[in-house]
Amino acid sequence: MIATQFIITDYGAEAGADTVQTKPIQAAIDACRTAGGGTVVVPAGRFTTGSLRLYSHITLHLQSGAVVQGSSDLAEYTNFGETTDIRYLSDPRYIRDWHLPPYYFQALLCAYDAVDVAITGDPGSLIDGSSVRDPNGEEHFRGPMGIVLARVQGVRLQGYTLVNSANWANVLPACQDVVINDVTVLGGHDGFDLHHARHVTIAGCRIETGDDCLAGYDIQDLTVRDTYLNTACNSLRVGGTGIVFDHCTFRGPGKFPHLLDHKFDTLNVFMYFAMQVDPVTTTAADVTIRNASIDHVSHLVTYLQGEPTALQDGPALQSLTFDNVQIANITETSLFVGRSENVALRLKECVITPTTSVPLLHIDDHVRLTLDHVFFTAPTTFLVTDGPTLTFNGLTDFFTVDGQTVKSKRRRDTILHD
Repeated sequence: MIATQFIITDYGAEAGADTVQTKPIQAAIDACRTAGGGTVVVPAGRFTTGSLRLYSHITLHLQSGAVVQGSSDLAEYTNFGETTDIRYLSDPRYIRDWHLPPYYFQALLCAYDAVDVAITGDPGSLIDGSSVRDPNGEEHFRGPMGIVLARVQGVRLQGYTLVNSANWANVLPACQDVVINDVTVLGGHDGFDLHHARHVTIAGCRIETGDDCLAGYDIQDLTVRDTYLNTACNSLRVGGTGIVFDHCTFRGPGKFPHLLDHKFDTLNVFMYFAMQVDPVTTTAADVTIRNASIDHVSHLVTYLQGEPTALQDGPALQSLTFDNVQIANITETSLFVGRSENVALRLKECVITPTTSVPLLHIDDHVRLTLDHVFFTAPTTFLVTDGPTLTFNGLTDFFTVDGQTVKSKRRRDTILHD
């Protein structure tokens, strides 16, 4: 009878041992691979390890009380000589400016060019990156990633909590058909990075990070549902087509600090992401946030078309929609400008409670603004570059034509100031 479960303690792994358990854990994974696939089981207990490599048709499952903890020794980590599809790692400008080492995408748990890979956990299971510092890493302190799955078709992540990631927690470049359920990320840096990913569903997750909750460009078909996002940076730094956030909660300030500047402020709910240095294959760039709640963040959005310092010099954003969203306590004015490219900004059935004396948005004449049955609980100002200042109050329907001529339909308490 062919074994389908491979318990790491059967291969010599010892819970609570003073020495790293990389070899016996990898031996269990390799035995699973030789058998054609199955489940590698981590039982209750704390197992310290360096980098582990998963392969096709393998599930790594953590039972309740299991802890996979990253070694404090940087020499225990590797990228297995593999690369990801995140191209700025080979660009001299970013290598210099961001201090990127050639081994940047080494990680605790890895898989490359595989099919059907899963990492799952029972309640009470933990992946602990142990906050390994690397003086030669990005910003002179970032260490290994938590999980890197590159070019994997058929990914399932479920049930575990990941803490103390020394760099990004879950990195899924160029992965396809990804399902993520009930994963919690606490502290560290980015929660999920989805550069070039295709067909991704995230549901029921809790993401409380020191850096971006979700990041990635050239994403195609991403749906995030019923997820809580809290950060000391950007809730969303994303770009691509068919990106939808449904029934999500965006809350600031961050519970955990940004590890570079030690601040807790949530900077943006949405910040567009498209880098010229990395080829983009998606044909459009559209993002929708619907049935959501937003509270206590600095900026609602930031979009500066073509701006390299904002990492927005790739293909332009076509549309951003807020649909049935409760928006309150936005403390600073958001800059949303199309510059040389038209972009649609639509707010539909939203309730907006402004911050006193702070304009909500600053737009330019390339922004095609639509307010569809939006209720402003108090006078709310929009600034327009080289145009009239707009003030809205109460229930409002409003739109612009050709990005220049300002008109309204069924207008209620809308004031245009020259």
